[in-house]
Amino acid sequence: MSKIKIPVALIWGKNDKITPPEVAVEFNQLLPDSELNWIDLCGHAPMMERPTEFNEILSKFLEKIKV
Repeated sequence: MSKIKIPVALIWGKNDKITPPEVAVEFNQLLPDSELNWIDLCGHAPMMERPTEFNEILSKFLEKIKV
């Protein structure tokens, strides 16, 4: 993962039972240019479970990296 040099948005459900939150923290530490965003009351699929929040986070991230 340390070879990934592009900006990465990690958008994670705090109640993810498939890939638990501690994995998100580890990914955030291993990816040199990542930011970790949490979505409360959300499981493994934030893009489907909480699409409005997911899209807001993603939009802000894309604006920040100027995409």
